Amino acid sequence: MMQTGAMTSTEYPEGTHLSEGQALVRRLRFLSGMAVAVVIFWYVGFWAARSNDPLAPITLVNVDQGVIAMAELLGLAVVASGLAVAICGPNSVERGALAIAIGLAALGMRGSQIDKLILYRLDLITPSGPVAAFPTAALVAETWLWLALISVGFIVGRWVDSWYDSNAARAVLQPVDRAPDVRQGLGAVAVVSLVAWMVISYAIGGDETPLLKGQIYFAIALGFLIGSMVANWLFQLHSRAWLLCAVALVASAAYIFAGPDSATIDAARKTGSYITLRPVVRALPIEYAAMGAVGALLEHDVMALLRALLGLQPASR
Repeated sequence: MMQTGAMTSTEYPEGTHLSEGQALVRRLRFLSGMAVAVVIFWYVGFWAARSNDPLAPITLVNVDQGVIAMAELLGLAVVASGLAVAICGPNSVERGALAIAIGLAALGMRGSQIDKLILYRLDLITPSGPVAAFPTAALVAETWLWLALISVGFIVGRWVDSWYDSNAARAVLQPVDRAPDVRQGLGAVAVVSLVAWMVISYAIGGDETPLLKGQIYFAIALGFLIGSMVANWLFQLHSRAWLLCAVALVASAAYIFAGPDSATIDAARKTGSYITLRPVVRALPIEYAAMGAVGALLEHDVMALLRALLGLQPASR
């Protein structure tokens, strides 16, 4: 029989065993909390982040007042993460960040892909001259902004979790600012980045093949899920924020090193041809940040599910 107590180490203190009914209720509460985040970002988030073209990709590059849009999304992130942690119950601190990531992933589904952004900017000319068709710096900065927004969920989650009587569970937590933890975290970032890059490069497809949004979502989530599994096997992590740093590094490396060069862009402008992007840069910043965080933060859940399916005992860490 499946181990009903093997859900996540983030929700239950070590040694806690739940009945089948209690485990089912916890899972339903988790799904409900994530569903609330999806609804918030799908409807209200789209209103805050959309550009003048409702069919354009979801990116701050297209938004005229990006600061205001990010402030509105920050408010939605606080609400969504707080509600998710409150619904999931005590010892669910990381569910706040996961809720924001899932909400942003749902928001990204409402827009088109990065190809349309490149096509639009190829023909865009301002009084000062043509704009950058592939704004590398802007895409890198936007990725870090989305990840910072997701990180707000950790803060909100800890605040909401403090409402519950879980002092005993938090008392056993180790500090995260010790030198050994920093070394473990840096090692985990390196491992996750390397593994995720290899998995994404393989799973996302070839240069000439059609690439759908679902393929992008799957490849990024799978890459960081496997990378987080390997890192958790090698290192003892006390903070999941290290994994978000790996997401930022992989996305930044993709935009910087795999993006089209200026000669390719100039040739496309002169001939009116299309720029064929490498698969690893055909993901928008919101897609890299959201699905990378989803894959990284679901690592404990997936490992618990695999152990339950195989009839193994829950992990001790």
